[in-house]
Amino acid sequence: MPFSSSRFARCLRSFCVVAGLMLVSTNAWALTCSEVRQLTMLYFKMHFSFDKFSDEISRRTLDNFIKAWDPGKLYFYQSDVDEFNKKYSVKLDDMIGRDLDCSAIDEVMNRYTQRFQERTKFVQKAIADKQDFTIEEYLNVDRKNMTYPKTVEEVNERWRKHIKFQLLTLKTSVDNNLDKAREKIKKRYELQVKRQNDLTKDRVYGVFLNAFSTALDPHSSYMPVEELEDFRIRTRLSLEGIGASLRSEDGFTMVASLVKGGAAEKSGLLKINDKIIAVAQDNGEPIDVIDMDLQDVVKKIRGTRGTTVKLTVMRDATGGPAKVIVPIVREKIQLVDQQASSHVIDVDVSEDGKPKHMKVGLITLPSFYIDFEGRQKRLKNYRSSSNDTREQLKVLHDKGVDAVILDLRSNGGGGLDESISTAGLFFGAGPVVQVKASNSETETYFDPDEGTAYDGPLLVMINRHSASASEIFAGAIQDYERGIIVGDTHTFGKGTVQNLNDLAPKLGAVKVTVNQFYRASGASTQLKGVASDIVLPSIVDELEVGEKYYDYALPFEAIKTAKYTKFNKIKPFVPELKKRSDARMAKDTDFTKIRDEIAKYRKNKEDRNRVSLKEKKEEKKDKETDPEDALNDSPEFNLKDDVYLQETVRIAADYVQMMGKKKLDITAPVLPGLKLAEKDKKAKADLAAKGKDKDAAKAGIELGKDKEKKKDEAAAAPAPAPSAAK
Repeated sequence: MPFSSSRFARCLRSFCVVAGLMLVSTNAWALTCSEVRQLTMLYFKMHFSFDKFSDEISRRTLDNFIKAWDPGKLYFYQSDVDEFNKKYSVKLDDMIGRDLDCSAIDEVMNRYTQRFQERTKFVQKAIADKQDFTIEEYLNVDRKNMTYPKTVEEVNERWRKHIKFQLLTLKTSVDNNLDKAREKIKKRYELQVKRQNDLTKDRVYGVFLNAFSTALDPHSSYMPVEELEDFRIRTRLSLEGIGASLRSEDGFTMVASLVKGGAAEKSGLLKINDKIIAVAQDNGEPIDVIDMDLQDVVKKIRGTRGTTVKLTVMRDATGGPAKVIVPIVREKIQLVDQQASSHVIDVDVSEDGKPKHMKVGLITLPSFYIDFEGRQKRLKNYRSSSNDTREQLKVLHDKGVDAVILDLRSNGGGGLDESISTAGLFFGAGPVVQVKASNSETETYFDPDEGTAYDGPLLVMINRHSASASEIFAGAIQDYERGIIVGDTHTFGKGTVQNLNDLAPKLGAVKVTVNQFYRASGASTQLKGVASDIVLPSIVDELEVGEKYYDYALPFEAIKTAKYTKFNKIKPFVPELKKRSDARMAKDTDFTKIRDEIAKYRKNKEDRNRVSLKEKKEEKKDKETDPEDALNDSPEFNLKDDVYLQETVRIAADYVQMMGKKKLDITAPVLPGLKLAEKDKKAKADLAAKGKDKDAAKAGIELGKDKEKKKDEAAAAPAPAPSAAK
């Protein structure tokens, strides 16, 4: 099927999901060398920058494939790597692309298996060896600049320190019992051996395809069936199953959390930390899942809504572990915690010497999601980020907010179409993003809706983890001068578009970078991201987080500016807003701590690449209970621990007054809910400090209540006790 430019356009408007490119496989259940060759050719037919299997791509692919098996440089010797490079570094293109020869993949994998078996013998010995945690020695964690070991002695020394570090880390979680830590680590490596033995050639070829695709750019990839299903769940925010998040620990599949409103939570039968040891379908026989790969367990638990899955779980009880059978009817689970949500934050300011109360609305948007199937079926109210954001703006409007903050921190992106539609909610019709194809043709994408859902003061919070579609949105808001960008120095820097192509059944899909996008201003977000108008100090800015740190990232470039009209709502206000923000943060103890951490991180450059293997004695502290949160109308929302949001709210309050041409008071905007919570926290801390332990602290609270009661009786006028301040 030809991939036409018009089909490209439809792809882009649908988050680049195409189900029409089907790879015909002689074996629908597994990858073979023939499929590997076909898939590499498919990548080259569609990729933005590369159209053939060159020597350079061959070199990158081999390097990626070796690192995929041995990222910590704990298995292969330098001689192994040198041998692979000499034989295959510039020959993979001919071997796979021309001769249908996958022997290089087999040889690397066979050598890894050999080294894995050699290391396994040493690991068992290292776990049992006596450890001295009093001497000062370090484990090197700088894998990027680390060389491969040259001798048996060198690789054994690396493993000795590696095992020592694991024991030191783990024993603190098992009551400092070294024997228990040894047992847990021994079990962990036994599971690794089992999974290595269960490894199929199909999975090895899948790893190779990922090594090849990421040699083209960091965001092209091969998705096996399990990863493809997880991807679709993330984009539609729903799945059919029981609604539980699982984790693997020492061979057991454990319940990590329950989805709010999901089948498991509503049943009341499944508990967090339950160990799932067997799974049965309806009235079928239970299948043992101990030591089973987590993805395989998930496949057995997920299923069609209306059907029943029976989980056999081990649960800690007073009399010891108990075995419980938990039947759950599968449902369609909505991942509500990942949907757009809103909150109202109260702010007190001074205006013309008089106190004034403000409301700042917050919309948290974790991703740009959409239920593609719902849209294709033309369902009413299908789930999407733009629809949900519009609804939240209505809610905030009805509550009379004076400004809106849109929180895109750690929003990794999603649907291109959704970022365009969501941006249009704030400035109406106009160009949002420009997209360039591999043939250098550029197309501009507009939001067609003339109307706006909100035209008041707007701030957008970003960080280094805000990527892709988030950067399209933030860039458009900034280009139009519609809102103020606040946060880390810049966003992630991913300015490329990927196309997802379904393959034959049981083969998964390939994700290929097909376009690069540019802002309405003509600048690409690639590598540079979107810069904040007001920067808040962050340790993340010091870390290697972002596209520019990825191997083989595509370069930055700029194109012509699209025609659009600016709102002029930013430049006149940003200098004064930044000045006031800097003055506040200079006096804020939390931001002082953050700056101290940044200074410490910059100074201790050498220590970043190593960890100490010396045990440090730490005093055990009683765990404090935080006071009841009185900051807003949602019990799940917490402002007092988010200093970045606190400062952004204060900036928003200043912004509202400046836009209203009001003279700003020297006093910073006050968050009354925060003040109340801090007062309550101090009261509890003062009471707790009077006792030597938790019981004494509790007794102190009770005595305080009794004292207040007597005082009330004497004065005949009730007064609240300190412990009652909420």
